[in-house]
Order: sequence, then structure tokens, then C-alpha cells
Amino acid sequence: MTRKRPKQRAAAGVLGKAITRRSRGRCELCESRDEPRLYELAPFPDEPDLDRTLLLCARCRSWLEDEPVDPVRAHFLSSAVWSDLPPVKLAAARMLLACDFQDDHWVADALEASNVDPASGEFRVEDAG
Repeated sequence: MTRKRPKQRAAAGVLGKAITRRSRGRCELCESRDEPRLYELAPFPDEPDLDRTLLLCARCRSWLEDEPVDPVRAHFLSSAVWSDLPPVKLAAARMLLACDFQDDHWVADALEASNVDPASGEFRVEDAG
């Protein structure tokens, strides 16, 4: 007999539907339709969170999971860092931070626009003063 976890399944199901509607079934970074799946950004909250989850294609998932980023195929990241959606912006910045071609001017400009701290891989906290 399989144990059900209705609270988690219900939350994940609602989250999945919301993200699929938000993304129109495409990768939220490059707009590919190649195996789109939900991807949650670390650190993982106790409950599924719309601001930490996005729909990604197979290529973008592999790049976020430590595969080398191809600089020629990654130019879409310079647009993704301008997204109004926090998980899209954060994922794009993390991919740029992990790449081996950070000396390219477009990468530096995109990282500056992202407002992501290179040390932590999280959004910078703005000074209140």
C-alpha cells in the first residue's frame, strides 16, 4: 500500500499548474519546449514556493546542475536577468555566475543588472539608509 502525502501533493499540484500557466508550457529562461519540468532553486523552503520554482527545459536544467554553459547558446540569459519573475532572474544570474566566460562584456552587464550577490548566489539586500 502506498502512503499518500496529500498536503504536499496538493501544494505541488497547484504550484505546477500556476507555473505552467505562467510559462505557457515553455522554459522560462530560453522559451524552449524541450522536456519542460519544474525546477526548484536552492535553498529549498519547507513548502513549495512560486518565487523559488520555475519551468525549465532539459538544457537549462543541466546548466544549473553544473554542466558547462555554452557561451554561444547562452545569450538568452542576458534577457532573462531582466525578468520580473524572481526565480527566472535568480536562475539566469546563477548560470552566469557559474560560467567560464565571465570576462565577456555581455555577461558582466547581465550580472550587474541581476542584483545577485556573486558570493551567495542570492539577491543582494538593498541598504535601507
